[in-house]
Amino acid sequence: MALCLSVSNLTFAECNDFDAKMASDESAEKLMGGKVFKRALILKRHLPSKRKEVASYVYVKADGLYYTVYALINSKCKAEIIKRTNGKH
Repeated sequence: MALCLSVSNLTFAECNDFDAKMASDESAEKLMGGKVFKRALILKRHLPSKRKEVASYVYVKADGLYYTVYALINSKCKAEIIKRTNGKH
């Protein structure tokens, strides 16, 4: 007697690239108190969490510095900031 097991792949709704970039830019502006000077880039799929890693580029006028802010974007297009660079002139 043979047992037949079927394995179904669970599919999760994924945030599309445009919305992921917008969510990252909005959260970076809110965190840093500056304005985006370059459009966000999707860098990779974060392996442990399977979420998109996105880089946003923010200029803070008060400091006169440019920052790169990295965020993970979940399937509901919510950004979670994971790190930022030191400011550069």
